[in-house]
Amino acid sequence: QLCNHAAHIVLAAMMKNQVCSGQRARQAHGRQTAVQTVCVSHCVGIKSAGQLSGLVKPGGRTFHDVARQQIGQSRGSSAPSRKVATMAVSTPKVLVRPAGQRQYEWVDLWEAYTMQKVVFIKEAITEDVANNMIALTLHLDSIDNKRIYYWMNCPGGEVVPTLALYDTMQYVRSKSATVCYGMCLGMGGFLLAAGGEKGYRYAMPHSVLMMHHPSGAARGQASEIQIESRELVRIRDYLTLVTSEATGQPYDRVIRELSRNKWMDPKQAIEYGMIDKILTTPMPKMPEGPKFKFDRSDGAGL
Repeated sequence: QLCNHAAHIVLAAMMKNQVCSGQRARQAHGRQTAVQTVCVSHCVGIKSAGQLSGLVKPGGRTFHDVARQQIGQSRGSSAPSRKVATMAVSTPKVLVRPAGQRQYEWVDLWEAYTMQKVVFIKEAITEDVANNMIALTLHLDSIDNKRIYYWMNCPGGEVVPTLALYDTMQYVRSKSATVCYGMCLGMGGFLLAAGGEKGYRYAMPHSVLMMHHPSGAARGQASEIQIESRELVRIRDYLTLVTSEATGQPYDRVIRELSRNKWMDPKQAIEYGMIDKILTTPMPKMPEGPKFKFDRSDGAGL
């Protein structure tokens, strides 16, 4: 029993010493950290959180606090609220009088041009674009036989939808006129040259025009790739034939030059037969002013 009692006393003393040593170590580590913080803040200029909080002005408000207060005051005030009427930039409206009506109406700008049989193709020709243009062409042709003007800023498009629109333009009774503003590339250039009637194919002075052969890709067995390549070559030959008839160039020259991208400006497009005229506005004559004389002999400035 005495041995057990002595062992318990020794074990308790050892645990007490470990606890005391751990407390002393933590106190020493805290003093060392405080010394380092004081030294760094003294040398480098770093301030502790307490020192920074002392620098803040009492009762200071942030930007968000001021904004919330002003918004709350404006909501609670009895002053009449102001309503600002805005117009969408993407769809501007103009005042027109539809045919058969006495009153003017606000309609979309594109709709107002459509009433005058002016159609805009301002994106690549896809199936959806071609379907809309075909339906619009048929509707405008049902109204009267006046010429339909297609203003085109077309970066290209798919072959089959473009051919469907081309067939519709040749099918309707109304003659077609094509105008390029911006760019007409690829199938857009084909539609510009072949879609419009000769003598009514125009381009703006700084338009960019380009024509080339159709491109495609195929995967699968060798027989399937061969079939797809034959179909692509057939479409190329057909587009080359139509382009040759529209431009007046020999078939061999067209199929040779369009094997790569053929870029043209409006003047070159006229020489190639792609368009017929460049749309330009004659510049107004400048008023005649005083004529300066630069002869130094008489010493007169005028």
